[in-house]
Amino acid sequence: METAVIYLLAYALYALILISLIIMLVILVSKIKKHKKIGAKIYAGMIAGMLSGSIITVWICSHRSCPMINDWAFLGNDISTVEQKYEKFERYNKREDGSGYAVLMTEQITGREMYDSNDYSCYNMEFDQNGKIVKVYCSRPLGG
Repeated sequence: METAVIYLLAYALYALILISLIIMLVILVSKIKKHKKIGAKIYAGMIAGMLSGSIITVWICSHRSCPMINDWAFLGNDISTVEQKYEKFERYNKREDGSGYAVLMTEQITGREMYDSNDYSCYNMEFDQNGKIVKVYCSRPLGG
């Protein structure tokens, strides 16, 4: 539930910024010829809104599976590098062709317990034949 609330707040903030930018653009178009000082303030507000929207967009894209874990820190990395950093996988399976998957608990990555046992607390990483991580996602633990 905590994850849904974090993403809901991020999307709500994103929508608020977008609506604000549209309103500022309408005001700018209607008032720019009459008052140049108002136009400068609106430009500054639009730039701040675009910057905030860009930051939120990057955060949402990089934290798709879990709000506390940056997926981009894992995608494209070698699975052996991740194993050296976190020492022990919860589950690890390597197929005959060299591809496979590995699972870490979210507590191992963040350093603190994040979820109840019923929540998504397993961080799954799928890797290709070369050992490069190509997909990450969160799931519930077995039996959870």
